[in-house]
Amino acid sequence: MTAEKRTRTRSLTPLGCGLVIAIVVLSAIALPVGTALGHTDDVGIRQVANNSSVQQEDPQAVDDDGNVSELQGALSDRLGETLIDCSEGLEVGNYDACNRSKEYPDWLGKYVNVTRSSDSETNNTDEFQEARDNQTSYTNDVQRFRKTVDQYRTARESGRTERARRLARRAQRLSQQINETGARLTDDYRAIDNGTTQNFSAAIATTNETTENVSAVADTLSVEQFVNTTVTASTADNRITFNDSLVVSGYLRTANGTPLANRTVVLEADNRLRRTTTDKAGQYVITYRPALLPLDTRRLTVRYRPSTLSIYRSNRTTVPIDVRQVTPTLQAETTPKTVGFDELLSVTGRVAVNDSGVGSVPVAVSIDGQEFTLADGSRVRTGSEGRFKMAHELPADVAPGRQRVRVSMPLENRSVARTNTSIPVTITRTPTQLSLNATQESVNGSAVGGPIVHVEGQLSANGTPVTNQTVAVGLNNSTTSVTTDENGSYDANVTVPEGVFADQTGTTMATIGATFEGGETNLESSRRHTTIELMVPAQTTGLIEQLVAAFRTLPISYQLLLGLGIVVVLGALGSVLRRWLGITEDDTDDASSTSASGATDSTDDPREGLRALLRAAREELSAGDADGAVGFAYTAVRRVLGRDPELGGARTHWEFLDACIDRGLGDRQLGALRRLTERYERATFSQRSVSTDTASSALDDAQTMTDPDEQASAENPDSDVDSRSE
Repeated sequence: MTAEKRTRTRSLTPLGCGLVIAIVVLSAIALPVGTALGHTDDVGIRQVANNSSVQQEDPQAVDDDGNVSELQGALSDRLGETLIDCSEGLEVGNYDACNRSKEYPDWLGKYVNVTRSSDSETNNTDEFQEARDNQTSYTNDVQRFRKTVDQYRTARESGRTERARRLARRAQRLSQQINETGARLTDDYRAIDNGTTQNFSAAIATTNETTENVSAVADTLSVEQFVNTTVTASTADNRITFNDSLVVSGYLRTANGTPLANRTVVLEADNRLRRTTTDKAGQYVITYRPALLPLDTRRLTVRYRPSTLSIYRSNRTTVPIDVRQVTPTLQAETTPKTVGFDELLSVTGRVAVNDSGVGSVPVAVSIDGQEFTLADGSRVRTGSEGRFKMAHELPADVAPGRQRVRVSMPLENRSVARTNTSIPVTITRTPTQLSLNATQESVNGSAVGGPIVHVEGQLSANGTPVTNQTVAVGLNNSTTSVTTDENGSYDANVTVPEGVFADQTGTTMATIGATFEGGETNLESSRRHTTIELMVPAQTTGLIEQLVAAFRTLPISYQLLLGLGIVVVLGALGSVLRRWLGITEDDTDDASSTSASGATDSTDDPREGLRALLRAAREELSAGDADGAVGFAYTAVRRVLGRDPELGGARTHWEFLDACIDRGLGDRQLGALRRLTERYERATFSQRSVSTDTASSALDDAQTMTDPDEQASAENPDSDVDSRSE
């Protein structure tokens, strides 16, 4: 923005100031009301309510205040319909019924927003999200299974035995996934069924039928391709603890009793597989030491897992168990014993039961309420011997002095019990470095007319940026608080208080300071200050000087308009004064004729002044000042039309246009005046200058308005009517 534009922005008329104040007040009133009625997202939500596809709610009723719960029900029902349509389509192989519900995420997002504002106690957000995720996985697996079965049958008919066997094995794996996902999906349906008007009984039945059909087809393929097997499992003692391992043994044979040697048998427990291989007699032995096994586990599964090209069929069995809990010992130490900000604090230790290391268990490490985690946000885990190590830079928010590093095993109801320990450490304070730079942004940039200064800098300690800390920027008695970003940087715009530049002219020196207090961190406080030479606003003392200074800051077009207004006001005051003194027009005529005796009429032609203004406008345009050209053009028009008593007086540009409309100007003149008024407003108040073409068009419109023929028509708009009436 140019200096002239900034001046125009500041030079508001009293009416303009009143408008600004009114807008601010209305905004302050409207903001809480708008907040109470809801966010802008409500528009989109109400559009959903008005959508013809949502038949459950009357759009007008939903759009009324206080019907948020009804809208929540409408969205809930729409989400339920989508899930049901997908389940029905999946049964008959119509996958488009699931794929075409692309609006589901958008509806779910709106459901979440409405639920926050609803007084309903029902909130199925998690269930709807889980149902969608599980349904998507279920649909994809069912589609892949059916495609695999078709490929299998083609391979089998063409005699491609190995390919048919691989495809049959893939179908077995997909069938198992479908059984697991289908069970989760029906649980989701039951949970949602309690919170909507939709009945999910049919969807549950359809999903179960689809799952059963998949299992039956998978069994058929298995019988066609694979030889049946049997696997047995037994334990000497079903009681199981970490220090008393479970030993499972058994045999793997074909259906007719033939031992299967060198085959893989796995024990499934706490989401992990323990593998072993059968010997020549088909016998296997698996030893299992539980660490994270839930205490309520009653059986473990033993499964034969054939290779992809094996001719044998998978099989499984279970063994009963009784899980007992043991409490481990937890040892830990830290290095170094004294540590400061951003220094590496290392914690090492071991988890064991009777000197047997407990492997693969999580360990939580924290200090002063802040937990240390790995780069991915997870906790460290013990190795096979039960050992662990966690190294982390000390954050700034750990209070200085004597602290304790707490190490624990965050376990609940597991075969290894929860335990913890702590190690003392000393936290030292670290010196900080604070940089500060200040530059003046503007001379008159604030509501109180004071200069604006941009302040920026960085907070660091030992060369490391300090993030998320508060820095106070102060100037005189004014303080601004800012927060450092991820680079330790801060910046703020500070308005210079009037006390700094009062009674000053030209420039003055000001001191700006930045302070970091340290607070409850382990960082030392630091301060920095700098001085800046400020260009201060023009200072005036008396009322006359202030008025003159304000007048000089106005654009020349405003100066001309204001001068014209003063002349009109003075003329009106003179007329009132003459009437008050009893001076008649005859007296003034006699005085005028007497004083004018023997002299020529020296009155200037008013059109000459208009031509001067238009010449000035063209000169401004030639000099590259398009805004100034528009200002001169508009001034010329106001001067021409202002000779009409009904159009004179002080008015804003839009009030003047309304007055001209009421006066009955011709369509051609009104069109030109409206365009000129719009361009004048852009040239005067917009932050961007008007183009040369726009200014040139404004001059053309001004020429139209000041044309003598058009002017005569404007001054006597009813002349045609009067002549006809005579």
